[in-house]
Amino acid sequence: MNQAQSRHFFAPRQRQKCVGFTLVEMAVVVTLMAIFLTMGLGLLQATRESAAWTQTTAKQERIKLALIGYLRSNGTLPCPDATATGTPPTGVKGTAPCLGVLGRGVVPWKDLGLSAADVQDGWSNFFTYRVANRTPATSSNWTIKTGTGAFSINELTVPLVTFSLQERNTAGVLTTTPLSPNPVVMILSHGKNGSGAKTVGGTFNAAPAGADELVNANLASTTFITRSPNAVAASPGGLFDDLVAYMTPQNLLQPLITEGTLRACVTYCASPAASCTTVNPIPVGAYPLVCQ
Repeated sequence: MNQAQSRHFFAPRQRQKCVGFTLVEMAVVVTLMAIFLTMGLGLLQATRESAAWTQTTAKQERIKLALIGYLRSNGTLPCPDATATGTPPTGVKGTAPCLGVLGRGVVPWKDLGLSAADVQDGWSNFFTYRVANRTPATSSNWTIKTGTGAFSINELTVPLVTFSLQERNTAGVLTTTPLSPNPVVMILSHGKNGSGAKTVGGTFNAAPAGADELVNANLASTTFITRSPNAVAASPGGLFDDLVAYMTPQNLLQPLITEGTLRACVTYCASPAASCTTVNPIPVGAYPLVCQ
């Protein structure tokens, strides 16, 4: 062994360089992963919420079309399914004229040719269906065709109904003037919180905490409130995420007039003084009808 080889043989071995993450680097990676995961879950939640709202409004429109079809075939609107609390709804309409609180309940999906899923909102609670019925006795009733107070084409201009829709504006002020003409159908989703909604089991969810939602959920209420969603309990009217859809007499009857199923003074009451003698019996009213 020469001197050069001897120096090489007895020289200390160099340490191998460590390959891998330090604790600091691992902490950074974990933190970034947590951030991305949180962002992803937030985006997923937002997407689901948006889908639930879209699904809810689409179902409300589907129910409206089904109600127009029912009116076309029957000349009336169906009573709600007012199955007793604690009993799962059957989807079958109640017995006309469904007076008082029987004018409010679940959409009778079987009579409208819909499925149970069609009348549940995006959060799997039943829509609340309110139809104009005779309470008090001097008001019109859209669930019957004969008898005192039966509705007529004249109600396109002067509906005699017993409930109204009010709106709370962006300043938090509740309008004192109800919508005109008053709605004859309300289709209400109780929103994500589902407060006051009827469940698939037939029970009611807990009453709302917000004053405006409480008005909408009250079984005896004849007024409904609509406004932008608000998750601030201290805001005017309190927490609110209801989706309120409605139909006026014109919303219901105009499609029938347009298609010719219902003839309203030929030109849809274009001449206020004209009288109608040739109106199809949907709906039934006094003849001849006078355009108002």
